[in-house]
Amino acid sequence: MKKTTEQQQNMGRLGTGFPKWAAWFVLLVIVVQQIGCKSPNPCGRTDYAQQRLSQRLGVYSDSTPPDQECIPRSVALEDGLSESEAVTIALSNNSAFQATLAQLGMASGDALQASLLANPQILLYFPSGAKEGQATLYAPIESYLLRPARVRAANKEYHRVGEQLVQNGLNLARDVRIAYADYASAIERLQLARDANRIRHEFADLTYKRFKDGDISELETITSRVDALSSDAAIAAEEYNVSIAKARLQTSLGIPSYAGNLVPDPLTTLPLPEIDEEELLQIALTCRPDYQGAQWLVSAAEERTRLARWQFLRFDGVADTRYNSDHVRTGTGLRFDLPLFNRNQGGVVRTDWELNAAAHNRDAIRDQIHQEVRVATQQTSQARSNLQIIENSVLPKLSEAITLAQKGFADGGTDYLLVLQTTTQYLDARSRLITERTNLQRAIAELERSISRPLSESPLEESWGESSGGSIAEPHNKSPER
Repeated sequence: MKKTTEQQQNMGRLGTGFPKWAAWFVLLVIVVQQIGCKSPNPCGRTDYAQQRLSQRLGVYSDSTPPDQECIPRSVALEDGLSESEAVTIALSNNSAFQATLAQLGMASGDALQASLLANPQILLYFPSGAKEGQATLYAPIESYLLRPARVRAANKEYHRVGEQLVQNGLNLARDVRIAYADYASAIERLQLARDANRIRHEFADLTYKRFKDGDISELETITSRVDALSSDAAIAAEEYNVSIAKARLQTSLGIPSYAGNLVPDPLTTLPLPEIDEEELLQIALTCRPDYQGAQWLVSAAEERTRLARWQFLRFDGVADTRYNSDHVRTGTGLRFDLPLFNRNQGGVVRTDWELNAAAHNRDAIRDQIHQEVRVATQQTSQARSNLQIIENSVLPKLSEAITLAQKGFADGGTDYLLVLQTTTQYLDARSRLITERTNLQRAIAELERSISRPLSESPLEESWGESSGGSIAEPHNKSPER
């Protein structure tokens, strides 16, 4: 009976002390949880790049499973292949681009992992002989405290990866448009070679007829026949070039084994608005995904720099219970490291230099944008000027000249050498017309990629901090100190 009374007194003393410790412990856990829960949600959308590309290019694409080639339902090849349809096919099938899209899934996994809290630990000692049993719970408090910074840094890295993938998609669209222009150009050159072959054979027939009539010498007939035979060989060469251009286009589209016929739209003179180089440069600095991604990289590096100054923390809440057959004792407390030697000095130095490198990388991309926009603007203006001269001045006059030369030669009043010279100039002008139209389409594709939007559209109103899934917005012109 006396022993029982002592046990009750001991338990009473424990009972009066335990609730006070428990109240403080519970209050500390609640406060730390509230701090940890204020961080943004982790970004997890894996279609970020496709959505942004659909806004910029006006086409929607989806991922095709490995080892498959798929023509999107929005593409109808029966009526020919347009430039926008080619871009749609490429964004859905190009294997190299699809492989890079996996990086966004990895980044979303990193963001999710950054939002997770460290697991609590339990230490157990079982009662053995005179030794009492013990159960101790360790709750990592610093995991709650550092969670907001970790999530912010991971989300910014997610957006950096997303913007880089958007830039990869724009680069792919540019490459496809160039390959498309080259394929259309090759087809038109083949048609020009056939027209040249027809014209030269007509002249060969005329020279043979005049030779039979005794108007010209046999030497002139030989020259015309050689020209006709050379034009036959030119057709074979152009057919070979068409095959090569088609193979390159199919590879860019991601459908190298497609057996159907791909008929591109004919090359046309595209209407262009007035080009203001400085305005386009400002648009590019606002809209370019790689520049936005570089700004996200700087912001993420700043977040990691701040986080590195606290990563040495180890701060655990402790709940302890000791027991044996006679009594149970409980208590709470804290366990933490004394930062006497290791305060993550090396990590701080590393993150500071990572921030420095990110800032210089951002500035390098900005300088590259200046160069690309200026060069593409000059190329576009030059190609348009050359094309206008050929279309409006050179080709009409040569068309008239060759008509007169053919008529004069048929009537016997024009020398064959003059006819040959006029014909060569006419065919060369048509060839230059195809070349300049191709150059213009290539220059427009490069210029629109350099400013990250079509020339015919108004500037995109967007901030580099715009997010999809896990909103963290920052001004697009934020530029950390170098």
